[in-house]
Amino acid sequence: MPLYDYKCDACGIQFEREHRMSAPSVSQCPSCGAHKVRKLLTTGGIMGSTKLGQPDAGPPPNCGGGSCATGACPYN
Repeated sequence: MPLYDYKCDACGIQFEREHRMSAPSVSQCPSCGAHKVRKLLTTGGIMGSTKLGQPDAGPPPNCGGGSCATGACPYN
């Protein structure tokens, strides 16, 4: 699910919320309760994905713990 950045114009807090693209935007500040929240224009992010344009980091440093030998390792 996409991660959205918001800012409250009443108290100035910035916060993130994860929700479906089809869901309505957050309208109430979780800090002060004001209804002066706006969605910020960002490059966006999707939980669980790699950043575009970044090379694959490869296997974690502790890779080799059994699943690689069985062929189940996603890094092979």
